[in-house]
Amino acid sequence: AAEEPEELPLPTEEPQHEKPQTEVPATEATPAQAVLEELRVSSITPSSVGLQWTVPKGSFDSFMLQYRDAQGQPQALPIDGGSRSVIVPGLSPSHRYRFHLYGLRGGKRIDRVSTDIVTGKAEASEEPLPSEESEEEKPKPESPASEALPARAVLGELRVSSVTPNSVQLQWSVPEGSFDSFMLQYRDGQGQPQALPIDGGSHSVTVPGLSPSRRYRFHLYGLRSRKKIDHVSTEVLTGEGE
Repeated sequence: AAEEPEELPLPTEEPQHEKPQTEVPATEATPAQAVLEELRVSSITPSSVGLQWTVPKGSFDSFMLQYRDAQGQPQALPIDGGSRSVIVPGLSPSHRYRFHLYGLRGGKRIDRVSTDIVTGKAEASEEPLPSEESEEEKPKPESPASEALPARAVLGELRVSSVTPNSVQLQWSVPEGSFDSFMLQYRDGQGQPQALPIDGGSHSVTVPGLSPSRRYRFHLYGLRSRKKIDHVSTEVLTGEGE
């Protein structure tokens, strides 16, 4: 009877040989836990989708959005850990896409949320919004000056937070007031104008589908009641081809 085992194995999945007191890190594990919640659609056009998500508990170093394009090729968009939304451009009209958003910490996938989306039907754009357009149609912006002061909204500097050979992440601030939405405009590798609608609560966007070693000029417009209130620009050179 003297040889009865006195230590009972702890009821965890992995064997605990050298660490008999495994409960100690459990107290750290709770605050370190990070949770991703519902991946929602904030906007849909025939060629783009806006997605939003929340992090009700903890935080992530970064996110990774994965999906297959219309040709079935896998695409992966790195997203800054502080972002809670992304615009995915370059999609095909009337096409079903399945998006997977991963929350990463220490280079490891901690949590995941997914959603299915069908893009809108192809149609002629109602509002072309060309880059560097002049604002002739609004000859009297000064007239509502008395209302304009409390309703004033200002865009801060447009900064580059990350660059890869085929994507760029941009960030901006709104030091004064607020906007209903934003519009990012640029020309793609073929010189075609692109316009990305962005939710008014977002302060960053990832632009995928770019060409390596190419200079792009991005224009970010702040919109209120569908009118352009303020505008900031930046130039970015993508890294070399991998």
